[in-house]
Amino acid sequence: MSMRILQMISKNDRYGAQRIFLDQVKALHDLGNKVFVVARGNEGYVADSVRGLGIPYVGIAMKGLADILYLRRFVKEQNIDVIHTTLDRADYLGLIVAKLTGLRVVSTMMVPRCHPGFRFMDRIAVLSRMQHHLLEQKGISPDKITLIRPGIDVHRFSEPDQNKRSFWKEKLHIDRFSVVFCHISSMLTRKAHSISLEIVAACKKRGEEPLLVIIGDPVEGDYYESLLRQARNDGIADNVFFTGWTRDVPEILSLSHFTILPSENEALGVVLMEGMAAGTPIIAREGEGGAELITDYETGFLYRPQENISRLADEITSLKRDAPRFLSLSGKCKTIAMNEFSMNIFGRRLEHLYLSVLHREPRT
Repeated sequence: MSMRILQMISKNDRYGAQRIFLDQVKALHDLGNKVFVVARGNEGYVADSVRGLGIPYVGIAMKGLADILYLRRFVKEQNIDVIHTTLDRADYLGLIVAKLTGLRVVSTMMVPRCHPGFRFMDRIAVLSRMQHHLLEQKGISPDKITLIRPGIDVHRFSEPDQNKRSFWKEKLHIDRFSVVFCHISSMLTRKAHSISLEIVAACKKRGEEPLLVIIGDPVEGDYYESLLRQARNDGIADNVFFTGWTRDVPEILSLSHFTILPSENEALGVVLMEGMAAGTPIIAREGEGGAELITDYETGFLYRPQENISRLADEITSLKRDAPRFLSLSGKCKTIAMNEFSMNIFGRRLEHLYLSVLHREPRT
């Protein structure tokens, strides 16, 4: 039995939360559900992406009584079954509309931060156990919290475009390097690119010829310049390549050996899941959401801030130099991604969540 689902998000730019939001919209649509999207404004990454999928999109200001009245009328006219909100402003607006119409409302917690509105949600989907524990500490009943890891296009990452792959292989001069790291994130201080640079410098001291590919915007400004200075000071200026934003992430990952995300305040890190689908072991900061992918599946190494980077560099170089062990772990990463992170599995887990709050039986 298909459902009619209103998906709401309050930011229209291109960050991790929006990517996960778009994936859940597509996953539910592909399973035959009727999905409607309401977001803030008529232009932007979310608006363009939703329209590209052929899914109904409405842009509103997401503030004030007029938007509340509009949404109350909208959910009645479209016979919506359940509202699913993402990010704070959408959460609050969705809650108000749900209370006015008697509908059930679900929220996805995208960042490790609890706001008061979560207390009134029918259910909260979290990306990691770290978020689950945070909500419980804030007094949210465990019965209201469901862990649902995001889905990814597994085949896109396990089967990259060969022409694009050849382009990047030449552009990055891959054959010059013995170990390739990929760090995918926006150019923000909390994403800890400096740690990735430290790892690369340590591997170089151990006799490797490493390459760090940093994918993300903006490739300008004070933070970017500080990373360039660090690379020069550490003697690895020729071992770092900034691509800026690109759609060719699967192709670059297919040329990499490790995916790194040593970020702070990281709910999960979908790029780590994508790295696993591409067959790269992963490196994440201990205590963050992404670290759960390592502790749960044993697919890489933890960066521990309290320890010297030497131990981690030793683990990385030891694995890379042991070809059978590296290939075995690479294959394990791919298998886990296929079995756990597919878009179909993601969509069905969301469906099951909605049906549970609607007190309906799941379809067979």
